[in-house]
Amino acid sequence: MAKKDEAKIVYQTLCEALDNMQWKYNTEENEDNFAVFTSAVGKDLTMKLVIRIDVDRQLMYLKSPMPFTVPEDKRDLLALALTRANWSMLNGCFEMDYSDGFVAFKLVIPYMQSMISVEVCRYMIILSCNMIDKFNDKLKAVTEGEMTLEELQKFIKEH
Repeated sequence: MAKKDEAKIVYQTLCEALDNMQWKYNTEENEDNFAVFTSAVGKDLTMKLVIRIDVDRQLMYLKSPMPFTVPEDKRDLLALALTRANWSMLNGCFEMDYSDGFVAFKLVIPYMQSMISVEVCRYMIILSCNMIDKFNDKLKAVTEGEMTLEELQKFIKEH
């Protein structure tokens, strides 16, 4: 099966999963990838989710930008906080572009010569929302000096 055909099937499966979950979303299709744009409301912040199906690399990835950027003088501190948060997760991670302070959650699922199920898509979305909701306000608090690394570590151990 051609890469584009496989990607289209994964994309359709993702849309089916979102439809089953009764989520509202927008889509975009081009030669290199398919994309879904949606959001979820967490306990404290709204989470934007972008899920792309990359035709050439044969992977589905979710990226969720945090609703803040990190000032240059706080990037080393947040890098340490992200390391601690990431260590507590089995799947997915937070990342920061050190050059501009952009922070996002990312989860990647390859699908080479295999098909992803509706349940895998659902898992990716639910897990991502749970991890983002768990940490987004804490990471923002560390950035703004309202939470220390020690307080973040205590939160991680207790949750």
